[in-house]
Amino acid sequence: MLRILPFVIMLLLPLTAEELKVSADLFESDETKGVTLFKGNVTVNKGNDQLSADSVEIFTDKKRKPTKFVAIGNVTFMIHANNTDAYKGRAQKAIFLPLIKEYRFYNDVHLTQIGSSNTIKGDTIIVNLTKGTATAQGDSTKPVTMTFQINDDETKDD
Repeated sequence: MLRILPFVIMLLLPLTAEELKVSADLFESDETKGVTLFKGNVTVNKGNDQLSADSVEIFTDKKRKPTKFVAIGNVTFMIHANNTDAYKGRAQKAIFLPLIKEYRFYNDVHLTQIGSSNTIKGDTIIVNLTKGTATAQGDSTKPVTMTFQINDDETKDD
């Protein structure tokens, strides 16, 4: 077990200087495949971002840099899009692609902007922080639902 500890530390180094902290009931790693699995009461913290799930797999490239995070089962999260916008939510599955800074949420997704009443619910929601884009899709029984605040200005353009 002590021989694998340096690998795990290198494996979990994030792409930025922020520390990545993962805790779980079970840990498994396969260095040849570049896959690390955490199961049972998993929590992941990186900077101000947080995620909890039943299981989380972390995939890495040959240089041991994370390329994909896959969280499955009772996923809850808080992400910070920039210095001012933060979002919290839940889903049954979440995928984070750090190289393109894209979050993909699946199955009964609820996403709320912290500090506002802005919410979106759908079956699939994809948020790309680099491009500043978001897409949402419903399923055959429920459409996408958005709730947002509209500021009514009393002034009109001249």
